[in-house]
Amino acid sequence: MPRACLDDLVARVRDSTGLDGAFGAEIAPRTDRYVIDRVSGENMHPLRGLTIPAGAGIGGKAMLLGRPMSVTDYQRAESITHDFDKPVAQSGLRSILAIPVMLDGVPRAMLYGALRSVSAISDRRLEIAYRLINEYRFHLRVDDEVTRRIEELDTAADARESAHLREQLRAVHAEARALADQVADPELRARIEALSARAGAGPVEPRSAEHHLTRRELDVIVQVADGLSNADAADRLGLSPATVKSYLKAAMRKTGVHNRLALIAECRRAGLIP
Repeated sequence: MPRACLDDLVARVRDSTGLDGAFGAEIAPRTDRYVIDRVSGENMHPLRGLTIPAGAGIGGKAMLLGRPMSVTDYQRAESITHDFDKPVAQSGLRSILAIPVMLDGVPRAMLYGALRSVSAISDRRLEIAYRLINEYRFHLRVDDEVTRRIEELDTAADARESAHLREQLRAVHAEARALADQVADPELRARIEALSARAGAGPVEPRSAEHHLTRRELDVIVQVADGLSNADAADRLGLSPATVKSYLKAAMRKTGVHNRLALIAECRRAGLIP
């Protein structure tokens, strides 16, 4: 949007003011130079592609100071550097105005208007140029707000996606833990336990060095963390509900917590479950 708007701004400034030429450039955030890539008017091609550092020429000085600059005879002006005398002379421009487009104190674009005669650019032309610049500034602000809101939505979507993936991994981990205990083949069991670890499990040793939880206690905790009731966890693990309850109580005692939610949180903190 800003690029198209700046193209339109340059063309409209020349057409609406009757100036011999207009040209401009976007200014990227936190940069100290810009490249003129929009031109409107006859014989303006010598200016296209010029890189303007801050402080150089009339535009670079306007950018550095953050305010408009004008000269009525560019080649003889003493208030600016003359880094670009050759392309300006080739374009035949003499009286040049450079206006930095500021937004919240930051230069976002540079707009030039010019005549091929040694005469000041009139107040009427300036008034028209500033009106058009204010319209462009409005588009910039709207575009910035849209971009900000899209980024906020993307961040929220990423967070939701991340939470969804974590839940999927926990479900895979719980299923793998339950399945491993039903497999008699040692090699296949080891492969399933490795899959469980890849899904975000902690250590698969029989006991945790920090809390001394047994493998079976961890199996039960994983099922409960996946949202299963005691009865459902028992059914998945081939245990009785009373046995599941017993394992949970033992795990709570070892970890020093007093309810299922605190048990799950502590096991995640210790890296025992995903």
